[in-house]
Amino acid sequence: MQKIAINSGEDMKALFGSAFVITDTNLDRIYGGMLPKNRFAINAGESNKTLYSVEKVVNAMLKYGVKRGDRIAAFGGGLVGDLTGFVASIYMRGIQWSFIPTSLLAMADSCVGGKTAVNVGLIKNAVGAFNLPDVYVETKYLNSLPQREFESGMGEIVKMSLMDADLYEFMHGKFDAVEAVKKCIKLKSDIVEKDLSDNGPRRALNMGHTVGHAVEMLTGLSHGKSVLIGMKLETAMLRDLLEHNYFYEIQSYLYKYIGKMPLNLDAEAITVIAMSDKKNKGGISIMYPQGIGDIREVVLSRSEFLRLLKGAM
Repeated sequence: MQKIAINSGEDMKALFGSAFVITDTNLDRIYGGMLPKNRFAINAGESNKTLYSVEKVVNAMLKYGVKRGDRIAAFGGGLVGDLTGFVASIYMRGIQWSFIPTSLLAMADSCVGGKTAVNVGLIKNAVGAFNLPDVYVETKYLNSLPQREFESGMGEIVKMSLMDADLYEFMHGKFDAVEAVKKCIKLKSDIVEKDLSDNGPRRALNMGHTVGHAVEMLTGLSHGKSVLIGMKLETAMLRDLLEHNYFYEIQSYLYKYIGKMPLNLDAEAITVIAMSDKKNKGGISIMYPQGIGDIREVVLSRSEFLRLLKGAM
C-alpha cells in the first residue's frame, strides 16, 4: 500500500532527507530559499517532459553523487512528479523517491498510483514505468497556485466525481479544495489498490484522456481542461449509449468547468494521436460514464472514431 500523508507537516523532513530534489523553474523562483541546495530545476511546461530532460536530470544526479541506496524527491506538480518518478525507476536500475505535490492536479490525482512517464513527440507518456512514491500532501502550497493550474486540477476532480456518487454530490455543493483532495485520494487509492497495472478497474480513470491527451498536445491547453474537453467530446460521440436526460446532465456539468470550447480542434489530427494511445487494444479505447459510478469501455475503429468525433464537434 502506498504511503500518503496529508497535512502532516513532514514535507520539509522528506525534502531535506533526500539525496537530491527535482523541481521546476517556476517553483524554484517561489520556494528556492526554503529548498535544499542539492536540487535541479527543470524548465517548467509540458514541452519539457522529454527524454532530453531525463538525461539532464540524470547527469545532475551523477554530478551530485547520488547512489543506488539513496532516495530522491519531487517538489512540484504532475510534470515534476512524472519526470522524477521515471528517473527514479531507471537510475542505477531503480532508487526510491518521495513526492511533495504542489498543484491541485498532483495532490488530487497524479501523486496516487505511481504512473510516471515522459512524452515522445506528440505521444503523451509514451515511455514510462509504474513506480510508487511516498507522498506528502501539504495543501498550503495551493495558496501560490496560478489560476490556470487550479482549473487544471479541477478537471481531474470533475472526472473522478463521475465515478463516485458521494464525490458527485459534494461537487454540487460549496467547493472546498482540501476536502476535495482528501476524497479524491481515497477514491483513487481504493481503485489503484485493486489494479496497480491499469488492466482492470483503474482503466475507468482514463475517462476523457483519449481525446483529451490529443487536445492537450495539439493546443497547449492545461491537462485538466483538456481532459474535460475530452470527456465532453467523448460523451457526445457516444450519446446513443447514454440515457437522454443523463447525457444532457453530464454535458451541462462539464460545460460549467470548460466554458468556451476551443474552435480550432482538428478531428483528423486528434484521430492520428488517439491511434497511438497506449491504452488501445484492437482499436481506439474510450471509457465513458453510463451512469455515476458506472464506467464502461467502447473500442472504435479509426474510421468510426473519426466519424463520431466530427459529429461531436
